Amino acid sequence: MNNQNIRAVAVGAANIDVNGFPGQPLVMRDSNPGHIRTCPGGVARNIAENLARLGVPVALITALGDDAGGASLRASCRELGIRLDRSVEVPGHPSSTYMAIMDEEGDMALGLSDMRILDHVTPEHLESCAPLLSEADVVAADACLTTETLERLVNGPCAKVFIDPVSIGKCRRMERLLGRFYCVKMNRMEAAYLAGMTIETGGDLDETARRMLASGVKKLYITLGAEGVFFAEEGNSGRVPAIPLLPVNATGAGDAFTAAAVYGELHGWTMERTARFAVKASALTLLSRDTVSERMSMAAVEAVGGAALPGDKGERFS
Repeated sequence: MNNQNIRAVAVGAANIDVNGFPGQPLVMRDSNPGHIRTCPGGVARNIAENLARLGVPVALITALGDDAGGASLRASCRELGIRLDRSVEVPGHPSSTYMAIMDEEGDMALGLSDMRILDHVTPEHLESCAPLLSEADVVAADACLTTETLERLVNGPCAKVFIDPVSIGKCRRMERLLGRFYCVKMNRMEAAYLAGMTIETGGDLDETARRMLASGVKKLYITLGAEGVFFAEEGNSGRVPAIPLLPVNATGAGDAFTAAAVYGELHGWTMERTARFAVKASALTLLSRDTVSERMSMAAVEAVGGAALPGDKGERFS
């Protein structure tokens, strides 16, 4: 296949997401009635889908089994126009699965993932993907990859590698490579871990940015939930407020933010403009039962306003 139209490559997890939504406040250690929804997921795959829905030619490098989950993920990517031919197929191995139980507010109460198959995306495999990676303007990766694979990625032919740490546990995989990433998108807890400090005030955010930029990171975004997002690059930093809403499903909102940050980079936007666009993309995703909003598009994101967005909590049980 011809690589020339690929603008972005996502490298990392592609999962089958199993999300549970309770009909009332959760009772721990008991069976709770509710609604269970299955959909394609995985940080890198979600980033790729969001970019595809925004009109960006994108490829995904991941690992898939030859099971029903793998078949479903392949069909999803094919339908969306996500190039998948450089991914690894692992016969006899179950495809990656992520389970999440939401609370009554739509936020995650508990998550469990089985992503062992992703270890098959090795440094050697990335070496074989060099022609594809060299054509990309941006590579977006998640820290579900091994440290060795992430190291090969930052030593690869694309100068702009974005990283999403995924979780504090996964932060350890990228910690020693931090300064070699072009852009890091984190939540508050991940940023605190990577900077080696607590983040409680605006001054703490400034100090976190100072440490990370000094390490070699060029751009960073720290998502702060209802407090919005902090962004920083050399000589420029700021905050963008969150959009008030009642979330339906929190899973995938951070992936939409990362995809929007990549979109802004591809279009040469300022960090502030990018952050405002990314906040809107996250808001749109928070109102979806799926990990990626079916409404994701430039028009839908731009239509998200500053007024409160009432998530229809009833729709999660339909």
